[in-house]
Amino acid sequence: MAMGAVKGQAATLQVEMVCLDELVPAGDRYRKLDRLVDWSFVRELAAPYYAEDVGRPSIDPIVLVKLMVAGALEGIGSTRELLHQAGMRLDLRRFLGFGLGERLPAHQTLSHAHTRRFVDAALFERLFLRSLELCKQHGLVEGTHVSIDGFHAEADAALKSLRASLALVSAPEADAGDQAERIEDAAPEPAGQLLLGAEPGGPGDGGEAGGRVALSLAEPRSGPTPKRKSSNATSVSRTDPEAKLRGKPGQRPHLVYRGQVAVDRRRRCIVACGGEQADGFEGDAVEPLLDRARFACPELASIAADSGFAAERVWRAAERRRLTAYIPPQPTMLPKAGEQATTEAQRQALAARERCKSPAGIEAHRRRMTDAEGAISELKNEGTLCRAQRRGRAHFHVQLLLGCTAVNCKRLADHAPQAQSGAAAQTAATQAAANAADAAAQPQPALADTASWLTRLLTTPPSLWNYTISLN
Repeated sequence: MAMGAVKGQAATLQVEMVCLDELVPAGDRYRKLDRLVDWSFVRELAAPYYAEDVGRPSIDPIVLVKLMVAGALEGIGSTRELLHQAGMRLDLRRFLGFGLGERLPAHQTLSHAHTRRFVDAALFERLFLRSLELCKQHGLVEGTHVSIDGFHAEADAALKSLRASLALVSAPEADAGDQAERIEDAAPEPAGQLLLGAEPGGPGDGGEAGGRVALSLAEPRSGPTPKRKSSNATSVSRTDPEAKLRGKPGQRPHLVYRGQVAVDRRRRCIVACGGEQADGFEGDAVEPLLDRARFACPELASIAADSGFAAERVWRAAERRRLTAYIPPQPTMLPKAGEQATTEAQRQALAARERCKSPAGIEAHRRRMTDAEGAISELKNEGTLCRAQRRGRAHFHVQLLLGCTAVNCKRLADHAPQAQSGAAAQTAATQAAANAADAAAQPQPALADTASWLTRLLTTPPSLWNYTISLN
């Protein structure tokens, strides 16, 4: 075999007439999403955030939302990197509706929309519900059983940002009179207490104890300095006060947020989610999560979770909603061997253990490990939920909503049947039929008459053809 000719850069400098739509493969994920999703609802939801006929024209909100969804799909947490990738990739340019020569929005515009304009999360809530509704239309949601699990995402704050959280302590009533006399005499304060908020002539002056508070100081000590231990009750982060300390036994704690997801068992679509602070009992978020899941799936009949959610109030919350809860109790909740249950909590724990040992409970446990933990792994490893992109619980909740929306969109693009059904499919089928009819109605140019075909093409009004000239 002979060696080929040298391939230089001359071909890249030629002026060519190309169509961006033809350069993207037919099976591309973003092409499928454009066919299945009607993005016009974004403009209706974003209308309250914009003024009418005032100011300069802004970037189309559909473009901003598509960029955020693409970042969650690709696992790109940096706004600059996302726009850099969108500028180079043809599939993202087509998904956004930008030609080869058009300039993409600046990263400040996308960050402002994410953190300022749409910060109330109403748009992202509707976006998540819209993705779930499309999954239900295409038969990807079974709707009778969900698996619930939580995870921790590292906050955008370091441990060195922790500072002691000082709380005011009321001064003893017995010493109130003596302390007031010392203030009036301008005598120095003892090392044990420091009075605050006492003004001459005020309600706390003259020996009255009402409203007087003091800071308690540590007693003098000697010897080596003891190791300091921080906790959520004694420490707070200066950079992100809503982030909380959390860690597993034997591991160094981190400042984290907690996310909760409820996953359907048919195609592992996420039907409900919520971002919260990582303090308190993990099962406290089950009730609002169940309400969200019941709103999305009215036929919901059972739930499954691990023993970290086990509590009497959780079992009762599921019972009030007429749901079968497959949540195994922890060993400390059960009565000792050979003893009878003496409290209602122990009776609830025994009943929960019997449910989890049944064939349905074993299957629910298997589905929970497959569905919920699999979806969380996908959110963290393939998405952006391994770390909070911005500070504050509200921003983390928005990030979780975008991640769950991206997961549902991925299910929609990968598992939607080829023979589509539903409103979105009818729209796509109608558009395809109209395009085919237009193509059949237009006369086809003869192959031999190349000059006349090129003349007709160049004289056609620009609104009727979308060819782009590349100057690369």
